[in-house]
Amino acid sequence: MVAEMSISDPKIIAFCCNYTASVDADALKAAGLVSENFELVRLPCTGRLEVVQILDALDNGAEAVFVTGCLVDECHNLTGSRRASKRVQYVKGILEELDIDPGRVEMFFAGRGETEPVVEAAREMKGRVTGMEPIHK
Repeated sequence: MVAEMSISDPKIIAFCCNYTASVDADALKAAGLVSENFELVRLPCTGRLEVVQILDALDNGAEAVFVTGCLVDECHNLTGSRRASKRVQYVKGILEELDIDPGRVEMFFAGRGETEPVVEAAREMKGRVTGMEPIHK
């Protein structure tokens, strides 16, 4: 009999717009606000994030991936957050096709330089996948 594994401290990767995420992942870890398995990838604009980057993150060990872009009406690059949101939705569809919970991927929005929305997104994603069966066994 094989015991089911569950995730207790999932690897979470956040792709964040450089304008929204003025936060440093190491500082957040040191303050105990996010897990040691949290990784922040800064992008010049989330609109430049490609579907393959999200899928690669999941394929390379992440149990959850989220994207934090500018508030839609305040996007520094005008439509970057909209493009990123559409790509996240596309990835959710791919995950469904693969029988993987699409809740492992999400899009969030934050005001310029806000730290709390990124921390809250990390906590939400950790809560979503904690207790799930891992993607990678």
